[in-house]
Order: sequence, then C-alpha cells, then structure tokens
Amino acid sequence: MDIAVGCTYKYLNGGPGSPAFAYLAAGLQGEVRQPVQGWMGAADPFAMGPEYEPATGIRQLVSGTPPIVGMLPMRDMLALIEEAGMPAVREKSLALTAFALEVADEHLPGVRVASPRDPERRGSHVMLDHPDFKRVVAQAWERGVIPDFRPPQGLRVGLSPLSTSFSEVAHGLWTIRELLG
Repeated sequence: MDIAVGCTYKYLNGGPGSPAFAYLAAGLQGEVRQPVQGWMGAADPFAMGPEYEPATGIRQLVSGTPPIVGMLPMRDMLALIEEAGMPAVREKSLALTAFALEVADEHLPGVRVASPRDPERRGSHVMLDHPDFKRVVAQAWERGVIPDFRPPQGLRVGLSPLSTSFSEVAHGLWTIRELLG
C-alpha cells in the first residue's frame, strides 16, 4: 500500500473532532502535494509569509492544528486494541456484522441489505436500504439510537468492535423495526 487516509472517529472512538490520518510511502513523499494547505504543513509554520512552502516529507500532509482534546479518547482505545490484539478485534467485527445481517434478514421486512454479504468484502459496518429510512433515522436519534442516514435511502450501522455489544446491536435494530411499523 502506498497511500492511505482515514479517521479515528469510529475505530478509535475519537468522536466528532477526532483527527484524521494519512500514510504516504516514503518514495511518494516528494511527488504528492497536499491540496488542503495548512500552517502546520508548511516548511516554516511560524513564518506566516506571503507564499506557502510545504514541508518536506510526510509533515506536508498536516493541514491544521492537531485537535488535542479530540485525541484524548483515543489513548484508552489504543491501549485496549493493543491489549486485545487485532485478530480479536477482527473476530468481533465479523461476529457483530454477521449478527446485524441475521437480525436484519429475519426481523426487518422490506429492508434490503446493501452491504456485501461476503465478510472478506465487508468492514465493520452494515448498510441497509429502505425508502423510509430518512424519517426512521431522525426518530431513532430521538430515542438514543444513533445510526447514520446515507442518501438516498440508506441506514449505516457502524459497529466499533471493542465497545459495541450484541445487545446494543439488537436494541438498535429492534428500534428500527418498531419505527418502520
């Protein structure tokens, strides 16, 4: 892999405002340019001059001030991931998504599973489709169940493997069932 970007919002439980990350292979660091320029990615961040000169190496990808408060929750999640190990995280992810698909198939009539059914092609979330999901997601939020709505009619169930229980998945999907009528 030469290039990767992502966020710490979901898997590290950083929540809103948590930092994004980027990986750029060393051989590409002289070729790729960050399109979103920021002071921390400048060669001299405190120059504040009339021209922008990017830093050399990976630092050029930093586009702004690191969200220090947003990084704090990640310390505990990183420690938990290290303790559990990635194989256990993936195992729980596979089990949670399989469970969510089973509940959707058996208890959510009229809902179409849009996620790949092959676990090797699926991350730690499940995407469901139904024409009423825009309304349902808004009502679910009022009940404390927080899925994502994805236009035109998708409901994304994001499952953080180390902090989401099977009972929470069941409760959330049962709430969706009730709201669908």
